[in-house]
Amino acid sequence: MPAQPISMMMFLEPFKIAAAEGAVVELKLRLLAGKIPVLQKYAHQKNLEDIETELAKHFGGFLSAEEKETLALCRQLRNKVLHTDFCAARSKLNELGIETASGEVLKIDIPVVSRAEISHKLRAARAGVEGTFVADTLSTDSGSVLGWFLEAGNAGDFQKASIAFKGASAIVDKLAEVEVV
Repeated sequence: MPAQPISMMMFLEPFKIAAAEGAVVELKLRLLAGKIPVLQKYAHQKNLEDIETELAKHFGGFLSAEEKETLALCRQLRNKVLHTDFCAARSKLNELGIETASGEVLKIDIPVVSRAEISHKLRAARAGVEGTFVADTLSTDSGSVLGWFLEAGNAGDFQKASIAFKGASAIVDKLAEVEVV
């Protein structure tokens, strides 16, 4: 079995944890809808937003505006993480009030792959005259998944997403304890 690239060894686990925490929030929302007779028809809705909207209506006064916004942003964050749009995920973290910073990952274009060209480009990058910070690019640009995976991992975005998802999960847990008919 071939060895995994260092990037996978470093950041795959935090990504998996974030993805799992996001999935847990979705499961809890669907389970909550499924246990309330008037909301059961929403438990299997394709769009989680529909479930979230109906739960927010049903639990009305038990959710603050901030909690409703947290649930909505965490749903959006989960989608961005799962679909590897890490730039947009960072934006959702910021909307949640979670401060993010650049992971200082540099993208260097090497159109002609040779030892000489790679050496030249690396020297130029060290001198600060070559490359673009990945944080200054879009994660939907061609060939950017690896760069943004490294960027998000190095910046701690996956851990921050996990924390956000745990907060959303706690909101759903609170609702599960409410007796509303």
